Amino acid sequence: MAAAAAENQGPAAGGPRGAAEAEADGMMGLTDLPGELLELILCCDVLGAADIGRVSCTCRRLREACQPRGKVWRERFRLRWPSLLKYYSHTDSVSWLEEYKARHNAGLEARRIVASFSKRFFSEHVPCDGFSDIETLGCPSHFFEDELMCILNMEGRKGLTWKYYAKKILYFLRQQNILKNLKEYLQRPTDQQSFLEGAVLIDQYCNPLSDICLKSVQAQVDDITDKVRKVLRTKNPRHPSLASKAGEVLIPEVELQRQVLDAMNCVLYEQLKYKGNELDYYNSLNSYIHQVLIRRTGIPISLSVLYLTIARQLGVKLEPVNFPSHFLLRWCQGKEGSTDIFDYTYIDAFGKGKQLTVKECEYLIGHHVTEEFYGVVTSKEVLQRMVGNLLNLGKRESTDQSYQLLRDSLDLYLAMYPDNVQHLMLQARLYFHLGIWPEKVLDILQHIQALDPSQHGAVGYLVQHTLEHIERRKEEVGPEVKHRSDEKHKEVCFSIGLIMKHKRYGYNCVIYGWDPACMMGHEWIRNMNVHSLPHGPHQPFYNVLVEDGSCRYAAQENLEYNSEPREIPHPDIGRYFSEFTGIHYLANTELEIRYPEDLELTRATVQKIYSSGKE
Repeated sequence: MAAAAAENQGPAAGGPRGAAEAEADGMMGLTDLPGELLELILCCDVLGAADIGRVSCTCRRLREACQPRGKVWRERFRLRWPSLLKYYSHTDSVSWLEEYKARHNAGLEARRIVASFSKRFFSEHVPCDGFSDIETLGCPSHFFEDELMCILNMEGRKGLTWKYYAKKILYFLRQQNILKNLKEYLQRPTDQQSFLEGAVLIDQYCNPLSDICLKSVQAQVDDITDKVRKVLRTKNPRHPSLASKAGEVLIPEVELQRQVLDAMNCVLYEQLKYKGNELDYYNSLNSYIHQVLIRRTGIPISLSVLYLTIARQLGVKLEPVNFPSHFLLRWCQGKEGSTDIFDYTYIDAFGKGKQLTVKECEYLIGHHVTEEFYGVVTSKEVLQRMVGNLLNLGKRESTDQSYQLLRDSLDLYLAMYPDNVQHLMLQARLYFHLGIWPEKVLDILQHIQALDPSQHGAVGYLVQHTLEHIERRKEEVGPEVKHRSDEKHKEVCFSIGLIMKHKRYGYNCVIYGWDPACMMGHEWIRNMNVHSLPHGPHQPFYNVLVEDGSCRYAAQENLEYNSEPREIPHPDIGRYFSEFTGIHYLANTELEIRYPEDLELTRATVQKIYSSGKE
């Protein structure tokens, strides 16, 4: 529209002929305007990049006004992609025209790749092979990411499949960058490895789509530290922790350290109401430092990292103790660096900062432990325990079919300990179970065999079946197509995209697949007690996405139309559907290929069930 408007203005756009006519009429032309005013006009948001390109071709004056490194192209870049300006400094000499072109081309490439994912990876829960395309991008990664964010931020209930794959790709890209930052962190000298930064890196890797950064987390910790100083000031106005450079120098006097810890306990546990999450201990949110700050609750290790960081900023040196079953901190009461465990007081950040003796530590876990468990651990060992907690939680997952938390925590653990045979084997088995990355599975197994030849039995079994999987994949033909008009499908009553309700369990769901009869094995049929149903396994069964994030296989007699259809908040909704109409879902291209006659029935059903209801 802007381009057409510029073209319709003809000579008035500022060409030589327009200027001459304007002068003859006694009027000022565009090129006669002062430079600043001309730039202001050209920076108007109604003009597009194509308009600026055409204007710059009319005469030398306008070409100079629209120079690649000038204000006009910078403003054009800012108006189109405002979030990208943070990557540039005011002192940088930037060709904004070239940056505009690069960002535009990155957008085209991002959309091309996202569009290809559904066709290429519809049958795979995790489109691992597609990520190789992204690793060889010919454009800056932040341009590519920005386009993915534009896709994710599209308004409305359309573009669900685009958003689904854009999210997968963005997840992968950000994790690769975070993993690189973690490896750089681990290569630093131990005294330069901040416990807080390590916790943030773990948090970022497991939540790559969340807006988590060290600067923001540190600012929140600083805010708590300032509150502690205010309390400390009322108790001891001359306390050294109140000095502007507090934290750079440790406080030697034990009594002054005690005052700091008392003030910390007052602020954290009395004022801000931080507490150990005893009621929901095994929630993964307890391990993420940004969630600990938001929810003001956590597990012993996450609360200890917060407690230790605040104490050190106030000049008190606390050290992490990898105590079994319950992470603790220790505070030296004797000679600095003492190896006598009785020279330390132990602090339970989970238990409101309670200070414990050695004997009380044993009471805490209910059994005696040797002196080695009271020793200080490194930042890497702290991260190892944090990741270990997430690993254990990942193994407990039941609703997430992709085992995302387990995969993420394995990645983190192997980034720290790449030759750990136990976790390498777990990763290989997990990928094998999910049927993803078979080529990578072979690489992992080869690495395991080189590290520990005694694993040849398990390795050989997995190698054989992985190779068979690769061969089967090569032999795969097109997708199975189910026509409702087939005689064998005449008993199928419901169709793809309908919002249903389970009669027995009451959950809301959407249908994304169906079979004319139960296609599960005998063991599943027995375990789910299918034979107790009036029609048993000899009735249509439906694949459904449930509102709690699970995927289920439901018998036709157990489903009914939902009287109040609404969106189903399932992470895989975009894998199968392109749009939510407000009453039902529209299958995407790949799902429609597999059920080509369902859309017509879905629309007819919706018209019959919901329109008649309104009347």
